[in-house]
Amino acid sequence: MKKDWKYMLYIGLLAGLLVVLMLSKSKQYDWRVTFSHLDKNPYGAYALNQLLKSQFTSPVKNSFKTVYELKDSLSSTENLLIISSNFSPGKADTDKLLDYVEHGGTVFISANYFYGIFADTLGIQTRDSFFQNENTFVLNDSSFLHFVSPVMDSSRQFKYRKGNIHNYISDVDSLPATVLAKNDFHQPVTVRIEKGKGVLIINCTPMAFTNIHLLDEQNHEFAAASLSYLPNKNTYWTEFYHLGRMEAATPLRFILQNEPLRWAYYIAIISLLLFMFFEAKRKQRIIPIIKPLENTTLEFVATIGNLYYQRGDHKNIALKKIQFFFDHIHSHYALNTQHRDEGFITILARKSGVSESTVRGLINTINQVVAKEKITTAELSQLNLEMENFQQKK
Repeated sequence: MKKDWKYMLYIGLLAGLLVVLMLSKSKQYDWRVTFSHLDKNPYGAYALNQLLKSQFTSPVKNSFKTVYELKDSLSSTENLLIISSNFSPGKADTDKLLDYVEHGGTVFISANYFYGIFADTLGIQTRDSFFQNENTFVLNDSSFLHFVSPVMDSSRQFKYRKGNIHNYISDVDSLPATVLAKNDFHQPVTVRIEKGKGVLIINCTPMAFTNIHLLDEQNHEFAAASLSYLPNKNTYWTEFYHLGRMEAATPLRFILQNEPLRWAYYIAIISLLLFMFFEAKRKQRIIPIIKPLENTTLEFVATIGNLYYQRGDHKNIALKKIQFFFDHIHSHYALNTQHRDEGFITILARKSGVSESTVRGLINTINQVVAKEKITTAELSQLNLEMENFQQKK
């Protein structure tokens, strides 16, 4: 028991040391662009998820499925939200998305670049203004976005880092689209396209919807105003086009995505493994092989028998076998073996179940051996054979 406490003390000290190190280290930010509604890091979208819940009275459903996979869940009375670095759906997704808009759905897509069948079908093309000749040597490291729609305050500008807000939608004139917002170079960044009974809103500044920018000054108002073009209906937000099929991961996903729970899980597993290691090392011992006691009685009998046989003292051997035989008869059948007459033979035959003739023959052989001074090997063998025959028949 004392040793168990020692191991538990070691594990407790190790866990305490790990907790102290985790609490004392400086906060490390993950600067990956995830657009995840669960991610609180700078380029996650946790703040956007909270903004949507406060802005819409109808539920916002998060998903990691493609548009085609959502076809049975979507209805024309719902919104679809997609935020990604790049948007390049396949033909099946494109056809389903455009058909959804045609039948009255509203879709908001924000991506830096649009490629593939979707971009070719709508004639959408995005370009990068950051490295254009007239903008390359601009010393200002900030960029501004503003609305141009009459229903919005077009004089108000929203400030962002230029490295994050540097794409615009080109060739807008060729699209049946309405420009909703522009950058500080008067290039469109958000357009509204009416298609059939529905509306498709295209935005090329997805970084404006990340935590770092939504929490900066009043930039959340730009995101809120942009999303206000979506009607107040049930909204599906699919993150498949940036994160992939995240929901098909391990059942421990919730634990592993939360740092305190993740470290608690790791400490529990390590502690269990250490406990098993020390316990196995302490209790596992080599089991000695104990040889069973040898039965020397048979060896002794064989040795004595060989001794008498080699000396030719067959009579002595026969007498010992006869004595052993009568002891067996006396103990099993309670017969007096001193008087071996016809009555003895009859009673022994009845009790043993051996025929009278066999018993009489055995008793006669015994009497003859006892009466002789010496016997031959053949007579000893005959006596042994008749005794074994009696034992087998009873």
